Amino acid sequence: MIYRIILFGGLLVLLGAAYLIYMNPTEISVVLTQGLKVDGTMPFFLLLAIVVGGFGSGVFFSLLALKRQVGDFFRNLRDKRIKLAQQLLFEGVEAGFKGDTKKAVASFHKVVKLDKENMEAILALARLQLRERQPDKALKTLDAALEHSPEDPRLHWYRIQALKGLDDPLRMTNQLLFMKSRYPRNRALMTMLVEQFGSRGYWREALEVWQDISKGEAKGSKEKKDAINGIANCAYELARRQWLAGDREAAAASLKIVFDNNKEHIAAYLLKAEMEAKTADALTLLKSGFRKNPSAVFLLEGERLQVEDDPENSTDKILKFYRKVLSRNPEYRPARWLYARFCLEHQKFDEAEVAAKRLRESGFTGPLLEILAGELACRKEHRLEVAVDHFKKALGCDERLEPVFGCEVCGRLAPDWKYRCPHCGSYNSYDISERICSFE
Repeated sequence: MIYRIILFGGLLVLLGAAYLIYMNPTEISVVLTQGLKVDGTMPFFLLLAIVVGGFGSGVFFSLLALKRQVGDFFRNLRDKRIKLAQQLLFEGVEAGFKGDTKKAVASFHKVVKLDKENMEAILALARLQLRERQPDKALKTLDAALEHSPEDPRLHWYRIQALKGLDDPLRMTNQLLFMKSRYPRNRALMTMLVEQFGSRGYWREALEVWQDISKGEAKGSKEKKDAINGIANCAYELARRQWLAGDREAAAASLKIVFDNNKEHIAAYLLKAEMEAKTADALTLLKSGFRKNPSAVFLLEGERLQVEDDPENSTDKILKFYRKVLSRNPEYRPARWLYARFCLEHQKFDEAEVAAKRLRESGFTGPLLEILAGELACRKEHRLEVAVDHFKKALGCDERLEPVFGCEVCGRLAPDWKYRCPHCGSYNSYDISERICSFE
């Protein structure tokens, strides 16, 4: 209101001055001529200064009032647009809950057109596009929003999801690295970056990220243990790649990182044993690995190495090896089962029968034990009809008994031991399944 009073007041002053000049032009001209002289009257100069100042003030405040009126007009217009955008946003969210995707997308697009900085609408639209498996459209929406709000972390997070949906590993890796530089302690980002590096075979980079994660975790916490296992697994993958490339020294250095972080890494012991030139050294490593983390794969690999090293005397050595293992690990049932199987294959029926009895007494049940008993009946007592009925009719397999390995994490099965489960990605989780077996 005050600006309007100033505006009209200034206009009245201007009109009054113009009217006086119009009514008395001659007198005003004479007075101006006399007053502008150096020896003119001082009051006229003061009056002239007041008139000029009033005129300038009138013009200034008139423009200021006009600016205020124009600003109020555009502000009201903007408020109306924002209010309409909020209403459309509400309608879009409601349509999304009802499952009307087409109406929801249309409402969100209208909101973005009305208010380009409405982050709720932009994020809702991006989420909806990602849910509808339209990552390309979601990426376009997010990139447009980043031009107005380049620092908003929510936009960057959904951009990662869009790039993941597009299966664009290069841009996704760059985006994750950018986010890591801004949020170095964000565990979810770091884990995604590790997975991205691992999926592309960049094990050295993945190892560095796991090391960064490990530095920020409390000692003894679950997160710290996961980070240490991540370091060991990435170092193993790096060592394996270096060994296959013929770089023995680099592979040995990487394996040292593995054992510094996880002294029970089964796959690392197997790789190091493979790297040994002498069979005796490899066997020593396998025995050491079995003492750290009992696993049937150590026993099977030890069998294979001893047969290759000394075929003539391997049977006695392997039997001695199994007896020593069982004396130290009497509760590890896969070792006793492998021992019984080895005795059967080499006509040591009495020892196989004792091993089978011990297994039954320990609570070991299932197909492996029944097949072992059937083998004994077939080979020792020659009851072929029992073996045929029990094995071939039930399983439809040949006569050679072979173990099946299972993942302790996801339960998937495989005919051979695997250092990493191809389904759940767990390392060193495979061991002989007590419930499943196969024949060759």
